[in-house]
Amino acid sequence: MTSGEKNDGNRQPVNPQAAAPISSIDSRSVSVRPLPRVSFAIPVRNGERFLGRALDSLLAQDFEDFEVVVCDNASTDKTSDVIRRYTERDRRVRCILNEEDIGQIENFNRVYELSRGEFFRWVGADDWLEPDYARKCVAVLDTRPDAVGVTTQWRFMNDAGRVESIDVPGPRVDAPTPYQRLCLTLRLLQNPQALLFDPIYSLIRRNALQRTGLLPINPWTDRLLAVELCLLGSFCHLDDCLSTRRAVFERWKERLPRYHESLGQRGHRAMLYVGCAKIVHRAPLSAGQKLGCFGAVFAYWLRDDVRRRMQRIMRSLNRLIRTCFLA
Repeated sequence: MTSGEKNDGNRQPVNPQAAAPISSIDSRSVSVRPLPRVSFAIPVRNGERFLGRALDSLLAQDFEDFEVVVCDNASTDKTSDVIRRYTERDRRVRCILNEEDIGQIENFNRVYELSRGEFFRWVGADDWLEPDYARKCVAVLDTRPDAVGVTTQWRFMNDAGRVESIDVPGPRVDAPTPYQRLCLTLRLLQNPQALLFDPIYSLIRRNALQRTGLLPINPWTDRLLAVELCLLGSFCHLDDCLSTRRAVFERWKERLPRYHESLGQRGHRAMLYVGCAKIVHRAPLSAGQKLGCFGAVFAYWLRDDVRRRMQRIMRSLNRLIRTCFLA
């Protein structure tokens, strides 16, 4: 897809030789290596400050059958130097350099397409995993061939080392029918406690991701992929805190231009639910299943809209009360 075009979810695979020039600082042949069970994929741009910590956590895994693929999106700092040190240190690490900035969403998709593992996991360049992450997650998926992926508990930590919030235990999206899984997914994604569900940072089966359009060019890109995956199967869950994410707050106007240059500065919520309806429309479901899922999307859209309207009304009433009685 060329820069500036919109993506309605029917995304064509990125051709790594056509979309933007790339080069590799890892000259070792990949084709002769056996396929790993797990691919850890780090899409990064200007991540020299924290990238080493993320790579150290992956190389410290007590499960050895994995690869690490880093896709450097035309960094202007010393990110490539950091990566080079790790490719020289461990043959499981390889890197692809984008000579042009293709945007964060396409960089996420590209690093997936250049990976090879049976199971796949995106890793933020400023996040890190516990040493037993891969071992525990692979063990769960090996016992659940029906599951598309496995989620775990995780936490936010700021740069001072203080935990700002931590996930809560409990089930996620594990149900026998697409309708039930969609309702669970939409309920969790609407929950103000956002830590309840973020399947993009989970271990996912490659053959499930291959049946999706990957991350669309949309402000709600990760949520739309979560919806598409849940229609294909369950997410099993581990109530162990095995992942830590760096706590960073960004406004829409800061985040969306980094996602893709075609996006504006605000993510209208209608784009989320319209995108969900399109996913249901093209999903491999029966007519009855699609009808139920369309109803779920509309019901949760209405519920979300009413909730937000009520929040605005309550904020206005609070301001009026403060003005009248506390002035």
